[in-house]
Amino acid sequence: MDKNEKIELMKMTIWFNLFIGIYNLYVFNEMNSLFHLVLGSINIGVWVFFRERYLNFSFASLFNKDNKSNKIG
Repeated sequence: MDKNEKIELMKMTIWFNLFIGIYNLYVFNEMNSLFHLVLGSINIGVWVFFRERYLNFSFASLFNKDNKSNKIG
């Protein structure tokens, strides 16, 4: 497995963590299971802390692009 394949696998794993985290929070809401709350929070935390490093996805960069286009002058 070369470096590009490893990076693509890491990207898919990070997105998978987000979706599983949202699902676990849904299960927590339905069953009041503290385990699912903790697990869902950890899964979403993985996405939050690794999204800029591997996905090149940052909300700050989205807001900066909007601010630059709205400036007058």
